[in-house]
Amino acid sequence: MDSQRRSKQRRERIDIIAAWSRTGILEERQRLLIEDQFAERVARAGSRFFVPLPLTHSDDLWYNTQVSFLLEALDALPRRPDIAFDSVWKVLEKSAHAWWSAPPKKGPNITDALGRLSADPRLSNPVTEALLGEIPSQTCGYLFKRLITREPAESSGRALTRLSMGYGPGDALPGMITDFLALVEKKYAAADGDTARRGAALLRRALAGETLDIAGTQVNLSLPARLRILLCGLLYTARNERYHGESFSPFYSSAASIKTYTHPHYLFLAAYALVHLLWAHSGHPYAPTLNAVEENTVTNLHEARTLYARHWTG
Repeated sequence: MDSQRRSKQRRERIDIIAAWSRTGILEERQRLLIEDQFAERVARAGSRFFVPLPLTHSDDLWYNTQVSFLLEALDALPRRPDIAFDSVWKVLEKSAHAWWSAPPKKGPNITDALGRLSADPRLSNPVTEALLGEIPSQTCGYLFKRLITREPAESSGRALTRLSMGYGPGDALPGMITDFLALVEKKYAAADGDTARRGAALLRRALAGETLDIAGTQVNLSLPARLRILLCGLLYTARNERYHGESFSPFYSSAASIKTYTHPHYLFLAAYALVHLLWAHSGHPYAPTLNAVEENTVTNLHEARTLYARHWTG
C-alpha cells in the first residue's frame, strides 16, 4: 500500500471525529470505503449473515446476565463482528468458570479453565470438528504469526506459554502441540510472504485434522490438541490483544479489505458455538440440545462461507 493512501485513511479517521465534534454523535458518520464495500457485499450476497440459536426462557439470574451480553453481541452485527466477539467472549469466560464450579463459587482462573476444557472429552464432538474444519485463511495467518514467527513478541510469548503448560495430571497435550509447532517452525520460520502463506495453509490443514508429513515426520493432532490451540492459542490471544489495545481496530486500518472481516467473524462464530456447547452439557433447564448446537454451528459457518466466498479460504 502506498504512503499516500495510508495518509489519506489517517486523515479520514481524524475528519470523522472532527465532524462529530461540530454536530455531536447522533448524526451517522461518513463510512470508510471498506465499510461501504462490506455493506454492499452483505446486501447482495444472499447470506443471512448469522442465525442465532433460539433460547429458552428462564428466570435464572446468571443465565439472564449472559443473555444480555449475547444481545449486545448481536446488536454489533453485521458491521462489527470484532465487537460481537468481545461481547460473546464475556459469556464464554463466565461459562468456562461455571463449568468447573457453580456460581457464585470461585473456580479456576480463565487460563486454567480453558486449558482444562480443551481436554474434556465432552467437548470433543461434531461442533468442535465443524469449527476446526472451517478456519479462514486470514485466521490461520494470524496464528502463524503468533505461534511460528512469534510476532508480536510479547503476545506470542504468552500464547506459546499457555500452549506449553499442563492443566492437570497426565496432560499430554503440551508435548504434542510443542512438538508440532517445532516442526512447523523449523520448516517455515524464516518466512517470506509466500512461505508464510504456505505455513498458514499447513496450520489450517493440521487444525482440520489432516495427517501431514512435515519434513519426513507424520503428524496428526488429536481433537483435544486442536481444541486447545483454538481456545488457548487463538481465541484467548485475540481477546487479550483487543482488551489491552495491542492490535489495531481492524476496520479502521488503511490495509483493511473484505478478507479482514473473515477473522473477527470466525472468532465470534467459534466463541458463540462454544458457549452453547458448554450450556448444552450443563444440565440446566435452559440448556439447548447438542443436536441444535451442531446444526446451528454448521448453518452459521455455511452463511459465512456464502458471504465471503473466496475471501474465506483464499
